[in-house]
Amino acid sequence: MMGRALIRVLLLATAFALATAAFGWWTVPLIAVVWGALARTLRGASLIAAIAAAAAWGALLLWGAVHGPVRMLAIELAGVMHVPAVALVAVTLAFPAVLAWSGTAVMARRGRVQGAGLD
Repeated sequence: MMGRALIRVLLLATAFALATAAFGWWTVPLIAVVWGALARTLRGASLIAAIAAAAAWGALLLWGAVHGPVRMLAIELAGVMHVPAVALVAVTLAFPAVLAWSGTAVMARRGRVQGAGLD
């Protein structure tokens, strides 16, 4: 059971990372809505999407840190915003997680309402 969840997270994270790299942040809720439609009966689908999106953006952030001055940018931006640099990283990872959770939850809720004949 845990293996299936891990595979789902990895596949979904790959989709989030590729779409974000190719088209931008707004693809996160789009992929989440599609995932929500596909996994509307799966328990914990929103949590899986949130973890996958945060992992995807974490991987993109790590790739950027390896290939660019992400650390320097985080320190400079944190100084301008008067917040710790770690807070910027946390918000960067929380943003896609919230988008993915929301998109998946909306579709899961929509599926339950339609299934109840209340649409």
